[in-house]
Amino acid sequence: MSTINTLITALERKNLKINVNMERPYYIQPEDRLMYRAHRVLLILKMLNTKRGLSKEVIACVDFLLRNTSYQRQFILQYFKDNKKIAEKIKIYNLSCSLEMDSNIVQYKSLPWDLRFNDMFLFLLVRELIVFTSSEKNPRAIISEKGIDYSKSFEEIFPDEINFLEIFGKTISEEKTIHIITKVIPESYWKENEKLIH
Repeated sequence: MSTINTLITALERKNLKINVNMERPYYIQPEDRLMYRAHRVLLILKMLNTKRGLSKEVIACVDFLLRNTSYQRQFILQYFKDNKKIAEKIKIYNLSCSLEMDSNIVQYKSLPWDLRFNDMFLFLLVRELIVFTSSEKNPRAIISEKGIDYSKSFEEIFPDEINFLEIFGKTISEEKTIHIITKVIPESYWKENEKLIH
């Protein structure tokens, strides 16, 4: 007899009824929808390093910033800290979000990688919206011509994301981006917490 049948039999012996409430609303936040996130990945590829593409690691870092808007200002300050035009860059950036630190931040040992990224890349690849370079060691995702044309149809859904990505022009330093996301931002978060404790 299977475990589930044993459980049902035991419940029936005690005159207990199994009741499953199917009326609960099932709502998925847009952030959790594969299609929504895949479109945002396509937008990242369209706006940054279009000709050379981006590594999957950098896409994960930029997606992290687009999901966690409270870190965008800090990222901009760190990214352009050696650039005298930083004040102009920050003026361009219209920060419409709260500047509160997210208490759920974790210090990434490598990258803010989410297993759903594999599904997102597959979603875009089978629709021929992106291609990957042949390098096995460091494959890079590149938006296809079809992807560029298609992205025009949904850009208006992501005005805040576009506002942020436009600051970097057409390219973003991969090494600097990964360093800021995996080292600088988490360390600054822990320092902020230490100040609150002491």
